[in-house]
Amino acid sequence: MSSINTIAKIIGLTSAAWLSGNISALSLISIPAVANIKQDSSLSNAHAVRLWQQNYQRGASQNPPIALGASASLGYLAWSLRNLRTATVMGLGPSFLLSIAAVSTIAIVPFTIVFMRATNNKLLALAAKAKKDEVSVVETEDIEALLERWTALNRLRGFLPMVGAVCACVAVIA
Repeated sequence: MSSINTIAKIIGLTSAAWLSGNISALSLISIPAVANIKQDSSLSNAHAVRLWQQNYQRGASQNPPIALGASASLGYLAWSLRNLRTATVMGLGPSFLLSIAAVSTIAIVPFTIVFMRATNNKLLALAAKAKKDEVSVVETEDIEALLERWTALNRLRGFLPMVGAVCACVAVIA
């Protein structure tokens, strides 16, 4: 195998795995930590949504380019190994598995647009209001439900690049 394929394997596999961890950490660690502090202290929902906004903005700037790089690497590998007839798991060839890996990793972008955009937009609008101390009591109650919804959706989104990393790993190891 060529050195370019080796580099593509390393980039694609590690980027997909890192991306899954980065996305999942928000739902498994960061936002639940904010919720715990909110319950244990006087942290308001307005402050909680501002903390969410900081996490969201960092993820929104980092994750799509990493997903693109991982998917491009995995897609290149799938294309370059398309004539390889070695069967891996359940008769699936490495090219097919790498194609699944590429598609599932970049799928965070359409998943976000289709399933998370409305929740993201509501939370971003509330964060902007919270910054100006203009959040009403009703909106404050909405924040908690929206954060719970976002956390659940983001947890699902974190599985997409995990599927990519697992498929790539199986294709590379087999």
